Formats: sequence, structure tokens, C-alpha cells
Amino acid sequence: MQNRSAPRRGIPATTNVLGLLCAMYFINYIVRVNVSTAAAVLQPELHLSNTEVGLIFSAFAYPYLAFQVAGGWVADKFGARRALTVFAIIWSAATVLMGLANSLSGLILGRILLGIGVSALPVATRAMSNWTPAERRGFAQGITHAFARMGNAITPPLVAWLMVLVGWRGSFVVVGVVSLFWAAVWGLYFRDDPAEHRGITEYDLERLPAKRTKSVARVPFLALAVRMLPVTMVYFCYG
Repeated sequence: MQNRSAPRRGIPATTNVLGLLCAMYFINYIVRVNVSTAAAVLQPELHLSNTEVGLIFSAFAYPYLAFQVAGGWVADKFGARRALTVFAIIWSAATVLMGLANSLSGLILGRILLGIGVSALPVATRAMSNWTPAERRGFAQGITHAFARMGNAITPPLVAWLMVLVGWRGSFVVVGVVSLFWAAVWGLYFRDDPAEHRGITEYDLERLPAKRTKSVARVPFLALAVRMLPVTMVYFCYG
């Protein structure tokens, strides 16, 4: 029988979860910006103006804005396992829809759904908070964001390569299918409570945060907004 009180040989379950979250951030940013590379081909094929292409680019930002707060609430309500699986299915379906669209309205619909799906980052933070020792939270946050920026950087050559192989439509379908595969792996592997994971050890559990009980409390939205204003301004300029 496995000795749960000793460090587990091989890759710890906590590292596997962090790896899955890094992959999620990587994929999440690819599906956001792949349309920028594909636009050079889809614009003339669908007879779109520059203004219409601009609408496609920006259509995902509005639901993304709205669901940043809602996504965090969903994670608290239903748990990161179910929430992130559903969000990933949404952005996977939206990406495939983009590849099947034949009109401006179809592309905008796909981007709106994409904005809902990729707003899952607060859910990922919830998962990370339960599965990361306090002394490694900075590292975990840093490496996941590094994978996000890596996704941004690799998207143009990756999508261009896929477009050569399978066309711009096929590139969306391939990325969507890979995203769906990630959702399946996440749903099967991850557990909201690390203690319920068969690969966790007592050694790992002792280093993780204590399990929190749910409580109903009033959220101080105004105070939080004021505290977050500086970083909000930074991200606005970044965007």
C-alpha cells in the first residue's frame, strides 16, 4: 500500500495540477489572438471591411469584462473542477464555431462565446489557491502568466503553420479540439479538495492551505474596486 505520509515518488499531484493550469493559460491566450493571424486570409474570403474585422477582434472583450466577476462567483459556487471544465468547453466550441462561420455575424457570435469561455482565469486562481503551498504561490502565479505570454508569442507562427496545413478554418478547428481535450483531462484529473485526489500524499496535504468552510458574507465591492484601481489602470494600458 502507498505510504501517504511520505513524499510520493515521481511527479507530485500538486505539480501535475500546476502543469495543467500552465497549459490552460497557454491555450487560453492562443484562442484569444489566433484570429489576428487568420484575418489576413479570412477577411478577403468573406469580403469583410477593416471596420468589420475590428468588430470581430473586439467582440470578445465585452463578455470577457462582464464574466471576470461572474467567473469568480461561479468558481466559489460550483468549484473550480466543474467551472473550469464548462468554461473550457465553451471556449473550445466557440473556437470551432469560428472555423465554421461563413458570415460576420457568425464570427462575432463565436468571439462573444469565446469571451465568456476565456474569462475563466479567476476560476484558475481559485484552483491554484487550494493546490499551492503558501511559499510557492508567487512562483505559481508567475509561471502561469509566463505561459500565457508564451501563448501570445507562439500564436502567429503556430497559426500560420496550421493554415498552411489545413487552411484558416482548419486551424480554428484544430485549436478547438486541443482545447476540448484539455477540458476532458482537467475534469478527470482535478479535484476541488486535494484530499480527495488519489495521487495526493499526507506530506503534500500538510504543506497545502487548510480546507476552508463556505460562509455567506457581504462582498465589499466598492472597497475592492478602490484597492484594485492601480492594477486595473495598468492592465487597461497593457490591453
